[in-house]
Amino acid sequence: MNYYYDVYLNYQDVYYMFYEWDELDNVEFVKKIPLFHVNSKTIIDFLTKKVKVTEEFLKKIENKTKTKNNTYLRYCCIVSDGKNSLALEFDEFGISTYKSSLILDDEISINEFIYNVKEGIIDYLALESESIKSETRLDERVKKVLRLEIDNMYKSQNYSKLKYIYLEWFGIYLDNFKKMYENMIERIEGKLTEKEYLIYDLIKLSYNNV
Repeated sequence: MNYYYDVYLNYQDVYYMFYEWDELDNVEFVKKIPLFHVNSKTIIDFLTKKVKVTEEFLKKIENKTKTKNNTYLRYCCIVSDGKNSLALEFDEFGISTYKSSLILDDEISINEFIYNVKEGIIDYLALESESIKSETRLDERVKKVLRLEIDNMYKSQNYSKLKYIYLEWFGIYLDNFKKMYENMIERIEGKLTEKEYLIYDLIKLSYNNV
């Protein structure tokens, strides 16, 4: 079996590219992890779907991933087709539960190394598709904060703050609170603009000054 050494992994139940890793994520330094050369279809399936591998494959990778603290992750591996690489973690039933992208240097290194490794076949069953997020994690965070703040202002009847935020956001004065609420919610359902980020910063600033 082939291994890759000294790699940072950020296992999440949602796949994020390395440049979207958050400082609060539990990024783990892995000293050693099984590495498999697979075809591009396998990469696509493993990335976009929940999959189930065989018991035989689980046994092959069991406790072969060593962490910085010299502990072992039970069912983990990296797969690569020479163009893209992906780290996976499976549960005891062989179902993929977590995925991680790799930082650019490791991605390049693995994709170069894998050409010297014979391509193999991993037996697996493709289960339901998993959506690939089109929004960045920052967009998700901004939308969540805006929605929570808008809901809170409206439900608590904090109309003075609602009117102020609306004026800063839309540039017009409106006295229909229900309409303001609906317009704000509708705006954050779509693609965010620079204006939404400014309102997000304004809301954060208002709490920092409390």
